[in-house]
Amino acid sequence: MTLPGSPDEPVGGSDVFVDDVKAPVGRSLSLDDFVVLNDEIRSFVRAGIPLDIGLRGTASRADGQLANVAARLSEHIEQGRSLEAAIEAEGNVIPSEYRALLEAGRQSGRLPELLSSLSELGQSVAILRRQLRLSMIYPSIVFVLAYTLFTGFVLLVVPQLLRSHVIFRTPETFVIRVLRSLTETVGIWGPIIPGVLLLCVILLFLQRQFLSHVTPLLGGSGWLPGARDVGLSRFSRVLALLVEHGVPFPQACRLSGAASGNTGLQSAGEQLASQIEAGNPMSSALKQIAGFPAFLKWLMTVGEQQGSLVSSLKQATAVYEQRALAKLDWFRRVVPPTLVLLFGGVVTLVYGLSLFIPMTELLRSLEEVSR
Repeated sequence: MTLPGSPDEPVGGSDVFVDDVKAPVGRSLSLDDFVVLNDEIRSFVRAGIPLDIGLRGTASRADGQLANVAARLSEHIEQGRSLEAAIEAEGNVIPSEYRALLEAGRQSGRLPELLSSLSELGQSVAILRRQLRLSMIYPSIVFVLAYTLFTGFVLLVVPQLLRSHVIFRTPETFVIRVLRSLTETVGIWGPIIPGVLLLCVILLFLQRQFLSHVTPLLGGSGWLPGARDVGLSRFSRVLALLVEHGVPFPQACRLSGAASGNTGLQSAGEQLASQIEAGNPMSSALKQIAGFPAFLKWLMTVGEQQGSLVSSLKQATAVYEQRALAKLDWFRRVVPPTLVLLFGGVVTLVYGLSLFIPMTELLRSLEEVSR
C-alpha cells in the first residue's frame, strides 16, 4: 500500500484532511532553513523514503523553526494530506510559490531535478548573502568610530575654537555659527542618531524572529540586484520541464509564473496562457505582454518557430542564473568598499572643514587686528 506523501505519490496525495494539527505560528523559514528543508525532501523523494517518516527524522535532527515546520509537515502527511496540502497548511511560513514548484514537478515527472536546481541556486544565493553580511561589518565599524570621533570633536575641540574666537573678538562667520549650533545641540542629536539606528536593527530582528510574513523564495531580497533574474531563471526552467513533458502550454505558463516568485512574471504568465487559449500564435502573444524581457521573448519566439522551445528555455535559464549570481557578486564586491570610502571621506572632509576653516578665519582676523 502506498503511504500518503510517499515518493510514489510525492505531491498529489490523498484528498483526506484532518484538522487536529496545531496551526503554524511564528516567523517564516529563513533562506538557510528553507534550503535544508528542500534538500531533505529531495533526498527522500530520490531514495524512495516516505515523506512523513523522513520529515519526522528531519524534525528530530534540526532545531528552531525548521524542526517545528518539519514536524508539522510530517503530521499532516501522516494524517493523509499530500505534500502540497501540508505545505499550504503552513500558510506564510513556507513560500506559496514552492507549492507551484511541487505541482510542476509532479506534472513533469522531474520533481527531484526541480528540487535539486532550486537547492543549488538557493545555496549560491545564501552564500553570497552571508558574505555580504560579513562584508558589511567593516563599514559598520568605520561608521561607529567615525561618529564617536565626530561627537568627541564637537564636545572637546569645538568649544576651544569658539572660546578663541570670543577672546580675540573675531567676526562670527557661517562656519562658526554651525559649530556653535552643533555644540549647543549635541545632547540631542548625539544619542538620537545611534538610538534610531539601534531601534531599527531591533525592530528588524523582532520582525524576523516573531512575526509571520510572506518571504519570497530564495530570500526575497527584492531590493538586491539580480532578484528579477532569479525569478526569470526559475520561470524558464519550470516552463522548459513542463513543455518537455507534454504539459499543455497554457497550464505550463501559469504554473511557471506561480513558481517564479515574482508577481510581474506571474501576471505575464497568466496573460500568455490566456492569449494562447484564445488561439493567438506565441509570437504575436508575446509582443502584447510587457512583463517578459525582450531577450526571453526573442528566445521563446525563435524556439517556437524552429521547434526547439525547450532548448531555448534552457538557454534562458542558464543566462539568467549566471546573470543573477554575477549581479549579487558585484554588489558584494562593490558596495561595502564604497561605503567604507564614503564614510571615511565624509568624516575626513568634516574634520578638515570643522578644524581648518575656523583656524584660518581666526588667523586672518588676528592678522587684520594686528594691522
